[in-house]
Amino acid sequence: MNSRRDFIKALWAGALAAGAAGRPLFGHGVPARRPNIVFFFPDQVPAHELGAFGGQNIATPNMDRLAAEGTSFSNALSTCPLCAPYRSMLLSGLYPTHSGMLINWLESNPGDPSLAKTLAAAGYFTAYVGKWHLNAGKMKRNGLIMSEEVRELESAGDYSHRPAAETAYVRRHPESEFVPPGPARRGFQHWAAFNFHTEYKHAFYYRDTGERLWMPDYEPQSEVAMAIDFMRQALSVGQPFFIVISPHPPHQPWNAESAPAEFVPRVRRELVRRPNVPANGPPGAGEPRYYYAMLGAVDAAFGKLLAFLDSSGLAQDTLVVVTSDHGEMMGSHGKWEKMAPYEEAVRIPLIFRWPGCVPPRATSDVLFTPMDHHATLSALAAARTPSGMDGRDLSVAVQGAPQGLGREAVLIANYSSHWDYFHSEWPWPEWRGVRTRRYTYVKWFSGKEELFDNAADPYQMENLAASNLAERNRFREILRVLLAEAHDSFMAGPAYAAWYDAERNIVRTGRGLVRQRT
Repeated sequence: MNSRRDFIKALWAGALAAGAAGRPLFGHGVPARRPNIVFFFPDQVPAHELGAFGGQNIATPNMDRLAAEGTSFSNALSTCPLCAPYRSMLLSGLYPTHSGMLINWLESNPGDPSLAKTLAAAGYFTAYVGKWHLNAGKMKRNGLIMSEEVRELESAGDYSHRPAAETAYVRRHPESEFVPPGPARRGFQHWAAFNFHTEYKHAFYYRDTGERLWMPDYEPQSEVAMAIDFMRQALSVGQPFFIVISPHPPHQPWNAESAPAEFVPRVRRELVRRPNVPANGPPGAGEPRYYYAMLGAVDAAFGKLLAFLDSSGLAQDTLVVVTSDHGEMMGSHGKWEKMAPYEEAVRIPLIFRWPGCVPPRATSDVLFTPMDHHATLSALAAARTPSGMDGRDLSVAVQGAPQGLGREAVLIANYSSHWDYFHSEWPWPEWRGVRTRRYTYVKWFSGKEELFDNAADPYQMENLAASNLAERNRFREILRVLLAEAHDSFMAGPAYAAWYDAERNIVRTGRGLVRQRT
C-alpha cells in the first residue's frame, strides 16, 4: 500500500468485518496510521437551527457541507442539557451522578477518565481551544445554595449581581478563569482556553501562565486561527492530533455588544418560530436575532477551518466532529435557555466526517449520548479505553452500520432548578426522563408526568401520559431501571449540596465517597 488513505481503508475494512463477527474492532496494538481528530463544539446549538436539519433563520453552509460529506445522527442527545454536565460526560464517559458534575461551576475530578488522557496515552498530541467550564472559577467560594437575595434578583430578571463571596474571591484571584497546567486540564497538552467568560468581541484566554491574553478577532474566528496554528505545528512533527475547539457563542448575551455586526443583516427578516412557541409566552433575555448572527459567525469560522484542512492536505486523514453541548428553547413551550426535557434543549447536531471511512450523506437513528464520545472516538483512534465508563462504543454506527445499533432507551435528567446553585422547583424545575427513538417520557420532581410520541408529534404538543397508560407504565419501569444504573436517587436539588465541599470540589457521587483526586 502506497498511501496513508489506502492503509486506513484496508484497516477499516478488516475492523468492520471483525465487528460484524462479534470480535473487538482492534486488538491491543495501535495501528501505524490513525486519524487526526478535530472536535468542533459551539455552545447552545439545537439541531434544528442548522440548515442541514431544517434551520431557516441563518445560513450555515459550512456545517451543512459537513453533513453532506459525512454521517449525521438524528438522535444525538444532550442527556443533561447544561454546559458543565455535558462537557464532563464528553471527557469522562460517565453519568453526571457518577462524576459528580451535576451543575455548572464545579471542580471536575481529575481522577476521572478523560478522553484527552486516553488519546494522549495512544500517542496523540492533544489540544483544547476555547471555553472549558469544568472548573469552579470565580465561584470557588460562592456557596452551593442560592441565597434569598440572589433569588429575588433573578426572579425580577436581574442577573447582573455579583455575590459578595464571588467579588471577594475575584479580588484575591483576579485570573480566576485560568486553569493551570496539570491534572485540572484533564490530559490536554496544548492550551489556549478560559474557564468561562462572555466577552466575545474582546475575548481573553490563557496558555500556561496566569497572564491574560487577548483574541484579536471575534472569539470563534480567533479560536479557529489558534487551532490552525496548532495543527500546523502537529503536522510539522508528523504526530496525530486531537483538538477540541469550543466557541462560547452563540450562548447569551444576545445583544449588539456580543454579536458580530456584519452578520446581523444576514439573519432572516421575519424569524421562523417553531409551532410550539406560544403567542403569549414570556420574553427571553436578549434579542434572538443576535443569537442567529452569532451562529452565522460560528459557521463562518468553521468554514475557515475546513478550508485549512482542504488546502493543507489534512482533510483526507482527519476525522471532523461537529456537535454542541445543549440546545436553546427560544420560547418553545414558553421556555428559554436550556435545562428542559424537550427536543429544543435535548436534541443537538452531531456530524462525523472522515473521507473514505465515514459514508457521505448518511444518517443514523442510533441514540447517541455525550458519554459515548469517549469510547467511540477512542475506537476510531485505536486507543485502549479505561474500564468502568457508562458510555458505549458506537464507532460502527459512525461508519454506516445498519440502523438500530446501540441501546433502546437512555436516561435524560436535570438535577437542580438553577444552573449555578442547588435549588428546587424554580426556575428550571428538576426532572428525570427517558428518551427512545420514538418517545420522550418525563417525570418532574413535583410528580407531574409527560409522554410524547416524537414521531407523530415532533413539537411535543400532546401529552399522552393520561391517555396512553400502557406506554406510561412501561416508561415508569424503564426509568426505574435507568436510575438504578446511574445510582440516581432523584433527590431535590438542594440535597446534592452534600456531595461538595466549601470550595465546590466533589467529595462524593451516587457511588459513594470520591477517591483521592490526582
